[in-house]
Amino acid sequence: MSCPDCARKCEIVKMGTLELDLCDGCGGLWFDRNELERLPKELSPDDLTGELQAVVARLAVRKAASKSYPLCPMCHESMNLAQYQKVSGVVIHRCVTCGVWLDGANAAKFFFLFEAGRMAEFEQRAERANTEELEARVAKLEKQQSLPPSSCAMSEIPVTRSDSWGVFAVFDLLGFLGSLFRD
Repeated sequence: MSCPDCARKCEIVKMGTLELDLCDGCGGLWFDRNELERLPKELSPDDLTGELQAVVARLAVRKAASKSYPLCPMCHESMNLAQYQKVSGVVIHRCVTCGVWLDGANAAKFFFLFEAGRMAEFEQRAERANTEELEARVAKLEKQQSLPPSSCAMSEIPVTRSDSWGVFAVFDLLGFLGSLFRD
């Protein structure tokens, strides 16, 4: 595989049962689909010994990616910029179909946080953030779907045959109520 940042050939490094692609030029690391999520579950911070420590040390001296939205090395589509677990401060580049790219600086940051045993903390904080985000969306939808105040009730609008204003007011109110249920 070619590095999506500097175009050098990547070498395969084994981490537990995972085979990751490491760019020796810029220190970037490619995780195939779901491998980034599997890594903290399959390895413990104590597993970062020997060869893994050498990989982490190599990543630590690397720079951040020069490209904001590099192309996926597999499908060549633009990857999305995100944060690992939404709250970690580790910037990732995610291809929705193929996997995740971490530039050298963020790969090093990821492994230092992993080695410090902070992955469970980030997972819990991300779950809380997701819950809060969903609750805010539900509250917004509930607010959008609420009916107008009772002061607009139809019984308070005078409608007579000689009062054309009342007829237009009823049609305006019916149009407004109808618009609430179209969306």
